[in-house]
Amino acid sequence: MAIKAILLGILAALFFSLTFLLNEINLSDSGYWIWVATLRYLWMLPMIMLLGRVPQLKSDFRQVWTGMKEAPSYWLIWSNVCFVLFYVPLTWSAQFLPGWLVSSLWQLTIVFGVLTTPLMTVTDNSGNKHRLKIPGNKIKWMVVILLGIGLTTVQTNGFSQVTPMFWFAIVAIIIAAVCYPLGNRQIGNRYPTFNGLEKVFGMLIATYPTFIVLSIIGYLKAGLPSQGTLVSTFSVALSSGVIATVLFFQATAMAARNMETLATVEATQSFEVIFTVLLGLVFLGHTLPNHLQLTGLAIMLFGITGINLAGNWRLRKRNYS
Repeated sequence: MAIKAILLGILAALFFSLTFLLNEINLSDSGYWIWVATLRYLWMLPMIMLLGRVPQLKSDFRQVWTGMKEAPSYWLIWSNVCFVLFYVPLTWSAQFLPGWLVSSLWQLTIVFGVLTTPLMTVTDNSGNKHRLKIPGNKIKWMVVILLGIGLTTVQTNGFSQVTPMFWFAIVAIIIAAVCYPLGNRQIGNRYPTFNGLEKVFGMLIATYPTFIVLSIIGYLKAGLPSQGTLVSTFSVALSSGVIATVLFFQATAMAARNMETLATVEATQSFEVIFTVLLGLVFLGHTLPNHLQLTGLAIMLFGITGINLAGNWRLRKRNYS
């Protein structure tokens, strides 16, 4: 089960990496960033609804509706945290940073995924709730990851050429890197029996009004989206929004009761950097990152590997249900 979840996470990373490339292409072609951010999710809902009709996927959207009716505020809050506060800042930042650098900075989600652990509670067989703790043996590896990301980021523009928008873009990615794992974990922890497709469906329903409002703002600011924006956002919705998200959520759902495996599954997002660099070289004509940037990437990947080999992340030997 653990190996299958990890392999699903790696496959999801391949499809996630297409987001960084397609968004870079779209925004460089004068696509308006709000349209780029919102259309992905507007496209996703009908796609997910069609997938829900495939018997082999074993999805029951009725139980999702039941769960949403029981806790509408919970779904609204954490779905918007996971989807809106993740993708809107990430798309905005892509106006100022190359796709491979965005994907590199996105690895901060691994660090923040660990740091937000105390915000999670689990229930044991006796019905008692326990708040999780940050595993101490992960901290040194988080420092290594941050060092690698720092080398990659600073060398991109050089100290003398850094603009304020560069730093604002980094802050936006940090917000996205906190919100995505936090929202995903909150929904997954409360509804562990929901598979990836069911989780995505419920979160789309909860965030659809927000994206409709954002699309109205996009229309008032920039008019209707161009044909190129429609095509590229449809591609992102299919590859990253549907295929990658469902694969990743399915992987995290499979590992929901094992924090060690869950951390490893979340760390498979590091493959996005490798895939983004390689795809950028092949399809966008990008040059290879320079020696210091490659060193930063290598250190970051080393830290990501270490954080998953650094002992077992167990809940103090308790058997949680």
